[in-house]
Amino acid sequence: MKKVILITGGTGFIGRNLIPLLEKKYEIKILSREVDGEKIVKGDLVNYDSVKDVTKNVDEVIHLAYSKNYPENILMTENLIKACKEEEVKKIILLSSMSAKRSYPDDYGKNKLEIEKIIKNSGINYTILRPSIVYGKGSKSFDFIIEKIKKLPFIPIIGNGKYAISPVYIDDVICMIDKCVNNKKTDKKEYDLPGGESIWFRDLIKELKKEINTSKKEINIPIGICKIVARISPKVISMENIKNLTEDSKADIEIARKDLGYNPVKFSEGIKNGLI
Repeated sequence: MKKVILITGGTGFIGRNLIPLLEKKYEIKILSREVDGEKIVKGDLVNYDSVKDVTKNVDEVIHLAYSKNYPENILMTENLIKACKEEEVKKIILLSSMSAKRSYPDDYGKNKLEIEKIIKNSGINYTILRPSIVYGKGSKSFDFIIEKIKKLPFIPIIGNGKYAISPVYIDDVICMIDKCVNNKKTDKKEYDLPGGESIWFRDLIKELKKEINTSKKEINIPIGICKIVARISPKVISMENIKNLTEDSKADIEIARKDLGYNPVKFSEGIKNGLI
């Protein structure tokens, strides 16, 4: 009899790519606010009763769901943990973010870190995965940047743009999630999932310009001016964003390599199939 895996947020970018991989081996249930498919169960993580109902007879949960309403994510996680305990679900696999490990996390990073702590302190078995920015065909990871590129008459770049980021290709992320399912070696462990190489932010901008076919000029904005903007309008750019530009990556890829054989593709290879 196949193990039953519940995926929250399964209709999103990562979930859509993950499901075809998992359904070859497991029975899949997807919790979503909108029903569009036979595997999808209509429900809302904010509503405990619907969470409890969907976790019945589930072996493991892959928690991908995330809301732009940060407090809502805490409630969703607490409801999920409570239901998993009552229904004796064996493990929660959480997709977190490398943002949770920054020295100066922004609101998103703080929220992810809080979710991690709630799960780790819950007493339930878990595995935590922290990918960096996930890219691939259909990804919305760079939507904010693309929106600014399209909207503004030029492309503003903080400082000289020579700060490293390590985007991770979607196939590498779903492969690692797959390897954590039904795998006792990953119990109560945390894995960082950076991409196969680091690139300068300014080089990422060049690749995005190719994707959306624009030749808009890039203009470097001095750090001092960016700090003034951050004080006046932190929604445009936060002081945490600026402080993180010079921070070395805290990703520890060796644990994922040892336990899961993690060997992510280089950015130059991953973008051959599309960046967005």
